Amino acid sequence: MKSTFTLGRIRGVKVGINWTVLVIAGLITLSLAGGILPAMVEGRPDVEYLLGGIAGAVGLLGSILAHELGHALMGKRHGLKVDSITLWLFGGLAQLEGELPSARVEAKVAGIGPAISLFVGVVGVGAAFLLGTGTIVGALIGWLGLVNLVLAVFNLLPGAPLDGGRLLHAFVWGRTGDRHRATRSASNAGRIIGFGLIGIGLLEFLLGSVVGGLWTSTIGWVLITAASAEARLSAAESGLNGLTVGHLMEPMAPVPDWLVVDEFILRYVIPSRQTVFLLLGFDGRPSGFVTVKDLSRVTEDDRLIQPVRRYGHPLGDVPVVSLAEPANRVVNARQTTLSPVLALVVEGGEPVGIVTRSGMTAAVERAKLLGGREPSGR
Repeated sequence: MKSTFTLGRIRGVKVGINWTVLVIAGLITLSLAGGILPAMVEGRPDVEYLLGGIAGAVGLLGSILAHELGHALMGKRHGLKVDSITLWLFGGLAQLEGELPSARVEAKVAGIGPAISLFVGVVGVGAAFLLGTGTIVGALIGWLGLVNLVLAVFNLLPGAPLDGGRLLHAFVWGRTGDRHRATRSASNAGRIIGFGLIGIGLLEFLLGSVVGGLWTSTIGWVLITAASAEARLSAAESGLNGLTVGHLMEPMAPVPDWLVVDEFILRYVIPSRQTVFLLLGFDGRPSGFVTVKDLSRVTEDDRLIQPVRRYGHPLGDVPVVSLAEPANRVVNARQTTLSPVLALVVEGGEPVGIVTRSGMTAAVERAKLLGGREPSGR
């Protein structure tokens, strides 16, 4: 089952929505229809509150999309490749590829999102002040304005992966000229903010706000995880200097995705030490990848009748690279997914292997053993 669905394109940027958005949209609708709007505007029919709740949820998602679209279009303006924008449970994510040319450009790309949220917030609050909040429409406009102001302030907290963390990164990078030092500073700040949010969440929980406490703590955990991942990627990038994609690649011939799981395991998994397999479709093109862990979850009965492609993952926005490209190209793709596959390696129009997170880590460790000497091999 697909977890993300494409809604369309805006200015050439693909916009997708993850199924988790339905969860947050439902919670927002219930919160507005069941509590916020009735408290602000009394005596209206329940159906009006429900429609107002739905409109508020859609308006908030639209605000988040505008925020992320600002990042995407500003990045595109400065030469970055914009793969997509995805709305998910904790907001939005603009996937950018390419090397930021300077700290000034990074500050522009990072700052435009909160600036848009701030603008929408000020306009919303101002419009509500002029119209009044005695109607559902006025109350909704005011609520959306306040929420956008909160989003702007939260995103400006100076820690990765928030926009404020990007601004801190740009500041340190501009002052020191050291991008990796800037990443360490932003990542450390992000972890501190994350632990702070977890502490606030625990306090909320103890004071009786169970749902609010769990939500705040979860956001803190997400920040810690993302900040730590950025720190690891930066360390990997610094260790990949002088290496090519060929040093990271795991040679791998694609295998048929139409085989039933049991036959696939017998023919390819058992004789191999691989943990990831590149899948080939009927059209002769790579259709995705599957891991040994994925196959271990398949029931005994399904192994005999289901094709392996049912349990695979689409390549999606995984970048395509060549053997001779600098290894940093893989890190610069800024893959935010937890997918084990970072890149598909193609030579002469044919897939020859993949780059995995574990393979990249191993290459960095081998490079450290060389002590700065030029690596040999591919």
